[in-house]
Amino acid sequence: ALIVASQAFSITKVSATPIRNLDIDLCPTCVSFASSSIYELLNIILNAGVVGGCSELCGMLKNKLEDTVCNLLCDYVGITEFIKIVEEADLDPIYMCELLPICPIHDCSGQCVTINSINVNPPSGPAGTTFNIDCAIQAFNQTSTGEIVISISPPDGEPFGDGELVPKGFQPGNYNVRFQLQAEPNEQEPFGPGTYKVQLAVCEGECGSKHPHSAVYDVKTATFRSLAKPCDARSAPRVRCLCFPSFGQYEARTS
Repeated sequence: ALIVASQAFSITKVSATPIRNLDIDLCPTCVSFASSSIYELLNIILNAGVVGGCSELCGMLKNKLEDTVCNLLCDYVGITEFIKIVEEADLDPIYMCELLPICPIHDCSGQCVTINSINVNPPSGPAGTTFNIDCAIQAFNQTSTGEIVISISPPDGEPFGDGELVPKGFQPGNYNVRFQLQAEPNEQEPFGPGTYKVQLAVCEGECGSKHPHSAVYDVKTATFRSLAKPCDARSAPRVRCLCFPSFGQYEARTS
């Protein structure tokens, strides 16, 4: 599994200028809510017909925490506009939150964002090895809310990966990004021997989205090799088998 922990993943901006804005601060909450609820909301709207108000619509959500966030967002724009936005967003969480509007829109023109480098260390190791995936990203102009997406393709299995929301958009400057992969064998991914392809994408909006304020700015790849010998404290004492909380399964998106 791809794992991300506070000490394992970081996005550091050089000479960052903090932005104090309520809407921007709410952006991650909005996108998280939309990611988990937009499909359910759309089904409720399509099946329930005329809905009396925000509390009635949001009260149909199964998760009560999502019910609370839904009411806040719905009350912000009103029930009619909220329903219109959910339908227009077409299952795109970032675009939905831009329409509300909660997440900022700064459509970039000209040179926007590039990935200067991507490296995997160590370049090879047995199953159980912790691989650090370090990337250097440079932003030339301000962008809308976006994301950094990583996808890992095994030599004989389905791709897996994860993503990190950039709620304020990329601001001009340099970013150092680290993902950490613990190659611990499991039922979904045995981490057998072979070459694994790592693909990193930086995007405005959701990667692969066809909605406004969306673009794939750059994609870079790297590789690492998993060796046949598994990680074992008795046979490989120099390999420390770390354990971090799982950041969750991510369905790789391509564009």
